Amino acid sequence: MTPAEQLKLIKRQLDEVIGEDRITAVLKERPLKIYWGTATTGKPHIAYFVPMTKIADFLKAGCEVTVLLADLHAYLDNMKAPWELIKFRTQYYEAVIKAMLTAIGVSIDKLKFVQGTSYQLGSKFTEDVYKLSSMVTEHDALKAGAEVVKQIDAPAQSGLLYPGLQALDEEYLGVDAQFGGVDQRKIFTYAEKYLPKLGYQKRAHLMNPMVPGLTGGKMSSSEIDSKIDLLDSAEAVERKLSNATCDPSEPDNGVMAFVNYVVFPVLQGQGKDLTLEDGKTFKSFEELKPAFIEGKVSGEVLKSSLIKFLNQLLSHIRKEFESPELQALTAKAYPPPSEMPTAITALSEPVRSGELSLEGLSLENRMSLMGKNLSESVPKGLSAAMGDSPHVLWSLPVYGRANVALLGHVAKIRDFLAAGCRVTILADDILSHLDASQVPWELAPHRATYFLDLIKSAMIANKIPLDNVTFVKGSDYQKSEAYALDLYRLTALVTCKESHLVSEKVVKDPNLLSALIHPDMMSLDEKYSGANIRYAGCKLSPLSVFSEKVLPLVGAQPRVHLFGQEMPSLLSRAALTPEEEYIELIEQESQLKKKIKSAFCEEGNVDFNPVLSLVKTIIMPMTGDSITINRSEEHGGDLVFDDHASLKDSFKQKILHPGDLKNSVLGYLKQLIEPIRKAAEAPAMKKIQNQAYPPPPKKTKGPQKAAAGSEEFKPSQFNMLVGKIVEISRHPDAESLYVEKIDVGEAEPRTIVSGLVKFVKEEEMKDRMVVVLANLKASKMRGVTSAGMVLCASVAEPAACEPIKPAPGSKPGDRVIVEGNEGEPDAELKTKKSDALTKMLSGFKTDGSCKATWNSNLLVTSTGPVTVATLKNAPIK
Repeated sequence: MTPAEQLKLIKRQLDEVIGEDRITAVLKERPLKIYWGTATTGKPHIAYFVPMTKIADFLKAGCEVTVLLADLHAYLDNMKAPWELIKFRTQYYEAVIKAMLTAIGVSIDKLKFVQGTSYQLGSKFTEDVYKLSSMVTEHDALKAGAEVVKQIDAPAQSGLLYPGLQALDEEYLGVDAQFGGVDQRKIFTYAEKYLPKLGYQKRAHLMNPMVPGLTGGKMSSSEIDSKIDLLDSAEAVERKLSNATCDPSEPDNGVMAFVNYVVFPVLQGQGKDLTLEDGKTFKSFEELKPAFIEGKVSGEVLKSSLIKFLNQLLSHIRKEFESPELQALTAKAYPPPSEMPTAITALSEPVRSGELSLEGLSLENRMSLMGKNLSESVPKGLSAAMGDSPHVLWSLPVYGRANVALLGHVAKIRDFLAAGCRVTILADDILSHLDASQVPWELAPHRATYFLDLIKSAMIANKIPLDNVTFVKGSDYQKSEAYALDLYRLTALVTCKESHLVSEKVVKDPNLLSALIHPDMMSLDEKYSGANIRYAGCKLSPLSVFSEKVLPLVGAQPRVHLFGQEMPSLLSRAALTPEEEYIELIEQESQLKKKIKSAFCEEGNVDFNPVLSLVKTIIMPMTGDSITINRSEEHGGDLVFDDHASLKDSFKQKILHPGDLKNSVLGYLKQLIEPIRKAAEAPAMKKIQNQAYPPPPKKTKGPQKAAAGSEEFKPSQFNMLVGKIVEISRHPDAESLYVEKIDVGEAEPRTIVSGLVKFVKEEEMKDRMVVVLANLKASKMRGVTSAGMVLCASVAEPAACEPIKPAPGSKPGDRVIVEGNEGEPDAELKTKKSDALTKMLSGFKTDGSCKATWNSNLLVTSTGPVTVATLKNAPIK
């Protein structure tokens, strides 16, 4: 077929095509890659023959077709399919679809089936779900799924995640186009809008018309009379079709639609005409429809002809499912209501280690330590928790700069440790990004590392032991398969309304989709930390009721919640910059003096007094609950306060002057901050700080200087090809070198030598997809001729090297180009000068999201961007 003929067959009987120009461009180069997804919920019915006939067209047009068995989507769609049954339903769907296609004479040899959870629970996909949720508003997500996800008065969160997952499927399946019903148009436009924001390409979209049910409306698995099941008996088919509406006054009925979109395509594929029971023959639906409207063909004749046709078609499927294996599978996938699985009841808690040694410390004393300096009274369950291997989780966001308010929480951690608790300190990098993108995604893990290092420094400076303290980041586990699955389970069971009750009080923008899952993730942190006590700032107090309700839904017990005191803004006015409102944990002394001097501290005012708050939440907890106010003798001499209440009362009665209070507070803060600031000046900490808070790019006057070597080098000169390593062995004369046989789409694999032995295991190299610089002059490396170079991202400290990887769906021989720099490659690169290749490669590096770039332009194959596993902002060579 010519590309024009392929396109005509691809478009046949579709309702709409978005991105036809993109399809045309691909067809001129290679086969079009299409996927069709189906959520594995209720039993497929005869309306599924409509997409099957189009899949037949796609295959005939030479397209590469993937059927996505969307098991995770099925679960998210208002829990139509219980999680415990989805595995069996997925197997059932695959068996049914294969039987349907073979029934209409379609070869399934080149058809690919993919189970959604085979990649949708992977860390990269989960990462993209998080990123997408921080970009999309709840309104847009609800709108996108309006015609696909069941709409109810109290929608679950999952219905709003559904469109984003479907959009990401296009990228992870490596396709050029997605095929679906016209009811998915809003999801398709959603994908076109948001995939580019993640750095992914737009895909084309092919839309089938919706086929009405036999009784009118949409044919649905949940409405028995509206559809014919694929395993219905011949008698049931005859009964249902006999009762179907087929009136010439309403020619767009379910019977006529099925004849149009199934019967004629199947017959035409077999080279046959439609012959009715009364002997009349029609070559096309365009011939049949006017005859039907004019009364030349009766509805009864049409129905009887369709009964015969359909029973012949279904007989193949019925026979397939007579096998004991498929009958057993059907019973497992669709058990009777009395045998349906119930909600999760078994607890699946992480194992906590044994008790810590607490010689001479009574439970009463321990409880007293636990209850110090909290913003709320001690909850009833704390006593029981203290007897059950007490383990406290303290989670903190990593917005902005670390400020001295953290010291108040560090003091509380000291109390927990003294009371015999183990403590996990969690820096929530992912949640800090999800909270209205207050921290850029690529900076969030560096911020978390920096915050944790500062907290360690504060604990060491104040002689707080670290033996029973664990430091973690949210990204250490929040992208794991188990965590992702638990999160999806929660979104399917928790309504948007329930989540809003928490998110509107704790996040910056409650209108974002990420705000809905924010409370879910905070609750799951409790499960995955293994802690039985949750400590947080009082801002998070709405979380306790929510967490108590939702944790049992994922097999976990509710935790005890303790809430610490929060530090207000230093100002009584609107701040000109955020930095005015707080004191940084490593604040320079000059700035510290300036901020204390300008802090609001009105004489006698104790209702809002940030300086008094500094004493209450930070200084007294850190210094042992007492404070000395230094005053001159003429002003009455020093004052010593052993509790905050007496200090507050003295200030209220104007015995204590604001100036004296500020001077003393300044002295205490200097003592607390100085050792932390010195620790932060160490080279290792400085490096982390620069990663967490990179300096803004320098502004240059006049035209920017080109990258080294770029005046004479164009990236199109490189012949970069996708390769697959088909053989791998150690170099016979060099322990640090691999000798690889790499398929780059040529008649024979190329031999290439790479120095990757100490970076990538041999078993990980075999069958790996890589990018090969293929137009280098062949040269000998320790006696073995190497005909190219495997391009890798690498860093010196700590030494790491990772081969860059082509986009999913790329094939050996596909060319890798730099976007906007198309052109024919050099036959052979001119690299006679010793530094020529180094200069050519100087503009190549990975960016902050692990995508390969040249001077900020993406490296891509026809299926998407080239990436690297973990190395960010690393040179490629």
